Amino acid sequence: MSLAVASPVQAGYQFDDDESDYQDLVLATPIALEGRVIDAQGMPIMGAQLRLIAWGDSLINDGEATMAWEAGDFQLAGLARRNVLLEVSMDGYYTEILPVSLQVELGEAAVDLGDIELVAEQFGRARLTFGGDTMFDRRMFDDGVLHLNNLSEDTQALFRYIQPLLQADDHTSINLETPVTDDFSTPHPNKSYVFAAYPESAAELPGVGIDSVSLGNNHIYDYLEIGVSDTLFHLDAIGLPYFGAGMNPNAAAATKLRSDINGVEISLQGFSNFIGYSYGPLYEVVTRSNPFKAGALPSFSANLDDFVDTEVAAGRFAIPVIHGGDEYKWVQNSGSHYDFERLVDHGAGLVIAHHPHVAHGVSVIDAGDGPRFVFGSLGNLVFDQEVYETMRSYLAIVDINEGPSGPEVERVQLAPYRLDGYIPRPLVGAGLADMGRHLAHLSTAEAPVSGFGRAVVFAEGGRLVVAADESDVQTTDLIDARSLTVASGSTGLVSLDPYTDTDALAALSSSAAATCELGLDLLGIGDFEDPDVDDAYLEGDLWVQSSARYVQGSETYNGNGAAVLLRKSTYNDRTSLWMGNKVEIKGNRPITVAGWHKGDNAGEFRITVRWLSSAGNTVAHTTEYQNFSANYDWSRFAINLTPPNGADSMQVYYRHYPPNSGGEGQVFLDDLSYIEWDPNTVAVNSQAVSLATPNAWDFVRCSAGNGPLSLNLTHRVYESN
Repeated sequence: MSLAVASPVQAGYQFDDDESDYQDLVLATPIALEGRVIDAQGMPIMGAQLRLIAWGDSLINDGEATMAWEAGDFQLAGLARRNVLLEVSMDGYYTEILPVSLQVELGEAAVDLGDIELVAEQFGRARLTFGGDTMFDRRMFDDGVLHLNNLSEDTQALFRYIQPLLQADDHTSINLETPVTDDFSTPHPNKSYVFAAYPESAAELPGVGIDSVSLGNNHIYDYLEIGVSDTLFHLDAIGLPYFGAGMNPNAAAATKLRSDINGVEISLQGFSNFIGYSYGPLYEVVTRSNPFKAGALPSFSANLDDFVDTEVAAGRFAIPVIHGGDEYKWVQNSGSHYDFERLVDHGAGLVIAHHPHVAHGVSVIDAGDGPRFVFGSLGNLVFDQEVYETMRSYLAIVDINEGPSGPEVERVQLAPYRLDGYIPRPLVGAGLADMGRHLAHLSTAEAPVSGFGRAVVFAEGGRLVVAADESDVQTTDLIDARSLTVASGSTGLVSLDPYTDTDALAALSSSAAATCELGLDLLGIGDFEDPDVDDAYLEGDLWVQSSARYVQGSETYNGNGAAVLLRKSTYNDRTSLWMGNKVEIKGNRPITVAGWHKGDNAGEFRITVRWLSSAGNTVAHTTEYQNFSANYDWSRFAINLTPPNGADSMQVYYRHYPPNSGGEGQVFLDDLSYIEWDPNTVAVNSQAVSLATPNAWDFVRCSAGNGPLSLNLTHRVYESN
């Protein structure tokens, strides 16, 4: 395979030439991909087929293929340093689709994936995939993602980066949160937002790998009776099975989807916890017998019990799909928790939930006959929301095996992705690891709820592994001893600096009494790495860029990407970098904006913070940091902030002004964090204080007497047995 060299660009700044030369070097320096393919018993699978899937800037790698040798090992050499999907297949086994980051340091000649385990396809085993909220409307047309004269191809393109994943199982089910209709004459009169999907878009779902859809949600009635009737008609015509809604209560209850998959009997039914009482009886989103109307099947206790009891009595693996909870909240509400426990008590094998639009962690409920997994929210799959927190989610991939006592969950893995331009793109490398720690933290956060246990979630082998308990995986505790100096009563910012992608902060101890705070990074994209597999490279996820401010790779503090802000002395104005989406905050919690910056003949560098209300109005906009130096090496800034009253979100602006000394100036930024400090402090001394794990604590800061302080951070590292 020969490597193409990027064409030189017309440089507006001298730095552009330097960056172009560096990227030419990156493309001209090939890398190898290697690993080993094994079965569940650890035995090599000779002859397994391996093939790369790529797009756009990574297309040079597309179609590169090899097979596993006698010992199961393989190597693909001469590859471009771009992110790809790896397809691993073998007759008699499920195909695995794994995201792979080939963007490593130039001195590294190969990426070793280690062992890739293939699961045998056999009678008595079924692989199911579940996806989140999906619609095809509003901004997708406004922003030119969908076009009325090209709906089929445009809809296919929405799924292009995850289609290989959707097609690599026995059955994929999603939440179709929209009516399917081209009759817009009866919009819901009392709803602020109504959705509709053209039949041409829905018709593409089977082709991209969708095998069934849940209609038990709060948008199925957006176009009233006509909308529900049209939806059922079009889905029947397409041949796409559905469940969770109907023209009357009996018809909705009868939509339960029963399927025999490789001898495993499963049953799916959708329910809406959102009723819409405020809309009035005629306009509630659920189906009723009085008044007689269409809609979603409501999640009344009698409906939940009837579904699970009937299916379990018949020996089927019952999977209720619940639409409920509070939008944009990280944990489910008490009503949903009640439903989840009730369903498991009655014998549900697995519980899937939707509606918050943000991805939740994974909970575990044990009613006495073994743990059952509960997915509190799968977030968005294909959706047009602009709220930053809704832009990361996952596919839940669940293997169900016919055991001695009936079907049971054998394995759970998550395939995380991010939405960019409303299109899901598989997360890889640092992006995947960060999502794993985030979901692990959310899973632990569910544990204080009575009856709920926390699942263990961590990144491994291109996926997120889910286990019912820490005892089901291997853990290793490592002590990280820090020698600090306390000044003005504080240690200042202490980074966790994870040892591995699966790191959690398990304990703290110190040489003297201290009170410590734990901090989470709300940003997650401040490292400027390329976090996904798609058609672009170092695209700078969600940062507002231009020719004078962009993500580059030739000058970084850490990793392969950092931002540069360019300015010439002949310009009169500043250049500014900011994230286009606001970041939600909890108004009573302090925030620290931290990161690393470097100046090369720089002008003034300034950081300003804009605080916004829930309505999007500016509460305050203040300058919080200034650096007037012209030349400085990589150095950290840390700005402690108290959100003003009424602030619900924040945006941070990084500004570079023209250099005073003439010529061209550069300011580089890397590893930016917006740290939210937990209000529950930890009293620390020489005896280690344990923390709930797994978690995603990224930072610590401690108050203590001035002088030297030894602080021990216990890292807990996870791996599969």
